[in-house]
Amino acid sequence: MRLILVVALIIFSGTLRAQPVQGPAPAPGSGSFLLLRVGGGFYLTGADLAKGFPQFASLPVGLYYKSGSNITVGINHMPFWGNKVKYSNLFGDVLGPSGEILDQNGFPTIIRYYMRGNATTLTAGKLFGGKPGKPGQFEVALGAGFMQHYVKMQFDAGRTPQLEGQYTKGYDRLTNGLQLVQHFRWHYLNPETISLFASLDVAQGFTKNRRSWNFSDYGPDNSLHFDFYTGISAGIIIPLSLKSQAQDNPKYFD
Repeated sequence: MRLILVVALIIFSGTLRAQPVQGPAPAPGSGSFLLLRVGGGFYLTGADLAKGFPQFASLPVGLYYKSGSNITVGINHMPFWGNKVKYSNLFGDVLGPSGEILDQNGFPTIIRYYMRGNATTLTAGKLFGGKPGKPGQFEVALGAGFMQHYVKMQFDAGRTPQLEGQYTKGYDRLTNGLQLVQHFRWHYLNPETISLFASLDVAQGFTKNRRSWNFSDYGPDNSLHFDFYTGISAGIIIPLSLKSQAQDNPKYFD
């Protein structure tokens, strides 16, 4: 009887020692996966961009890959929506004696002006932090891409032919070129659920006017423009695919 008890105890002890033991829990956001960032932002302009548009809003959207070593690579798109235009004279000699645009019946034309445009950039960055129990991470990302902006005019169509059709290109100040960006983001990053981010965004554009003739300048604008803007954005992060955290949490036998 004693022999049976001793053998049973040995078998039971060996079974306990062969059980897999879970390693330390990984930090939220560890591993590699895809991120979809969607948010809203507000920006103030500077340098040449401020001569025409003092501010604008945007809904930036970005698709990013995050590696297991916290390196990020992504593409970001930002539409520009502004309702203030500062250009003092867009029309040159087509203004009437009263300083207004007259329609084909001789009446002043009511015109509303808006800033429109967009920027698309590729970025690479690094995430810092993300320790167990502390899901917050800070990202520094740099990038480059293309930016474009122009003046959108809204008025009664068919009544002001001097502003319509091909003539519109002489007034809209279409400008585009290279853009550099810097993002400083804070993440609450958990790949098992929708997460949050907040960002300080800075951008510099090296652009040119792309119209062959500006009516207000009585000729083309061939100068190189320096377009600057900075602002804040915030929104949500949606994980699209991820490596199971169990894969990043090795088991071992004790």
